[in-house]
Amino acid sequence: MSGQRLDAGEHGDIHYRVKDTGRVAATAYLRNAQGVRKRMEATGGSKAAARRLLLKKIEEAVGAGGAGYTRQTTFKDVAVDWLRSLDDLVAAGRRSPRTVSLYRHVLDRHLLPGLGALRLSELTAARMDHFIRERRQVAGYSVAKLCRSVASGVCGFAVRRDAMRYNPVRDVEALESPSTREARALNDEETAAWLSILDRSELAQAVDLPDLVRFLLGTGCRIGEALALTWPNVDLERHVVSIDATLIRVQGQGLLMKRPKTKSGVRLLHVPLWLVAILRERRARDPESAGAVFADSIGGHRDPNNVERDHRRVRQGTGFEWVVPHTYRKTVATMLDRQGMSARTIADQLGHARISMTQDVYMGRRAVDQAAAAALEGLSAGPDDSDDEPPALFAVGV
Repeated sequence: MSGQRLDAGEHGDIHYRVKDTGRVAATAYLRNAQGVRKRMEATGGSKAAARRLLLKKIEEAVGAGGAGYTRQTTFKDVAVDWLRSLDDLVAAGRRSPRTVSLYRHVLDRHLLPGLGALRLSELTAARMDHFIRERRQVAGYSVAKLCRSVASGVCGFAVRRDAMRYNPVRDVEALESPSTREARALNDEETAAWLSILDRSELAQAVDLPDLVRFLLGTGCRIGEALALTWPNVDLERHVVSIDATLIRVQGQGLLMKRPKTKSGVRLLHVPLWLVAILRERRARDPESAGAVFADSIGGHRDPNNVERDHRRVRQGTGFEWVVPHTYRKTVATMLDRQGMSARTIADQLGHARISMTQDVYMGRRAVDQAAAAALEGLSAGPDDSDDEPPALFAVGV
């Protein structure tokens, strides 16, 4: 019926004719996602074959017809648009630039070489499943999991624009995670030994690691949060610090100061008295400064990447090569757990939105219960702490 009314994505009756070559041509009209009525044709050795080929052609056209996409649109084309949409969210403060940078790296390194040239109609669950499993074998579980997440984001973007009928990544078989290893934290003896190494190391002293490590141990902050901390956010009289920013380095953009990625990352932390003493001593060196608490040599903010590099250099050959900045967060979580703090209180101390993250990864919202600071006093080996003098375990020079 040449005049039949078609909805978007619907095709009309199929008609057949025998060509001079003896092959059968099947034709039908399709109204695509843009509302344009197009004549579709496929040829086969029989009526059934021609019909089958025509329906496949129609399905491909419908499956890749939204948002200006065509059946020639590739995974790479959609990925570029998806990244552009994420960049807009970063500009609006709704996505972390570091996260988008990671997604871009995963696309460039893994997904585009493996899937970039495939058309949307060719992105089947079977192909996706094979690709993810191949990544698991070649690059490991973590990379495969990232590839799956990013591929799902791209395909979901296409589905929301009617360019695909469904997200094929959803049907990919679940990845089996490797056996979970218990989070390793420093015990009391290891803490004392490691701090002693830092205090004796000329390199550690030169790059101001002893105080910074003590701050991380006394608060459970991320290294980017500690390096973003400025003196206006430190209240030495009330013994609290306000965490409302973090420093990150993004490829192509340099060092950025940003808000924590979740609301729970913005928090007010009570700090133990030995850490108050350390902060008072630092404050006394430059009482008028409104800049970074752990500043570089010219008073600016230190790059977290450089600090982590210095941290690696100091720990080489010490027996503490397994200690990374996140180890201090695990140590704090373990200490608070041992002192009977609830999972909610520990999650608030660390700035986690989900308690499950704290329990699964770190254990052995706002203003946090002062009992957390009191519990951290237990890290001190000093029998008689005071406001003015740091106890033995954390005092510089032990």
